[in-house]
This record gives sequence, structure tokens and C-alpha cells, in this order.
Amino acid sequence: MRLANETITVFNAKLDTANDKDIYIPSVIEGVSWYCEIVSTVDEGLKAANKFIIRIPEDADFRKKSYASPQDYATSEDVSGLFTLANGDIIVKGEVTKTGLKPKDLHSRYEAFTILGVTDNRRAPREPHWKVVGA
Repeated sequence: MRLANETITVFNAKLDTANDKDIYIPSVIEGVSWYCEIVSTVDEGLKAANKFIIRIPEDADFRKKSYASPQDYATSEDVSGLFTLANGDIIVKGEVTKTGLKPKDLHSRYEAFTILGVTDNRRAPREPHWKVVGA
């Protein structure tokens, strides 16, 4: 895939049943395409926001982790070797391996966005990938 030379960290939310709260588990992925554009709308004044589009090739470096559907990830007891791409999860540009970070920490310290939608294009005849959109 062209311009797939960025590294990202996906932070997947996982319910910690002992403490009854979400924890965010990082997964580093190398060899992705990162694109950001400014979108605007007129609604009682002009509003603008960043729209992020990430393309993750099927052959990217997942650091020995495997993709699991959001449903499988949520029901798995051990997610140490898994990652998913689910609405509400957070993607950070670059490598972040620190654990215990909360969403507000990620958004304030890093170039980050919340996943709003995922398209699975792995059945595409050329360049199979996941397309992730967020803000």
C-alpha cells in the first residue's frame, strides 16, 4: 500500500471486572497509512474538526498480535495476543507502550482520535486492508 509508512498504537477498551471499569490495552502496528483533513460545517456558525482516515494493510507488522472481531475481543478472557478495531477505541500516532492511560490522557498528550467507523476491505483483490475513520 502506498504511503503506508507510519506507526500507530491502538488502545482497546477492555472491562476490568474486578474494578468495574474499562482499561485501555495498547497494540502497536507498523506500516499503516495516516491521513488527516479538516472538515467543516455551518450550523449556527462555522464549525471545524479533524477527520482521520487510517488504512491498515493486512500485511502490516502487528508485533505478533492477531486481529479479533470486536465481539470476539470483548468475550475473550486473555487478550494479550489480540487487538481489535472497535468504535470508541482510540488510535494514537506513533508508538505508545505505557499502560494505565485514560482516554483524556491519550487525547491531551498525543495526536489521537476516537474510532467512529471501520470498514473491512480485506477481501479487496488488491491491497487488502482495514479502513478506520475517526475524529
